[in-house]
Amino acid sequence: MYYRYDPTYIILIPAIILTLYAQFKVSSTTNKYFRVRTQRGYTGEQTAREILNANGIYDVRIEMIGGTLSDHYDPRSRVLRLSQDVYRGTSITSVAVAAHECGHAIQHA
Repeated sequence: MYYRYDPTYIILIPAIILTLYAQFKVSSTTNKYFRVRTQRGYTGEQTAREILNANGIYDVRIEMIGGTLSDHYDPRSRVLRLSQDVYRGTSITSVAVAAHECGHAIQHA
């Protein structure tokens, strides 16, 4: 079988390396700050409710779901679903993930 040189490899290989590096950095930073508690000790659920209330969004429910970092906002049912680690967690990562998901609810509103 004959293989020929394809010039797109010049772009593709660095792009793959950059993607893997970015994924590694996000994962390591997330894990690092899962171990750092917030100063006030708010949980992800408390943080989410505060953010939603501050933006006048009172009809979005907050539910706990299984999984790890399976957090999402469902605009059809107007539910913010937080994984157990985020819902109950008092870490910087928990609060940041909850705040990020609130951003989706705010955009939807």
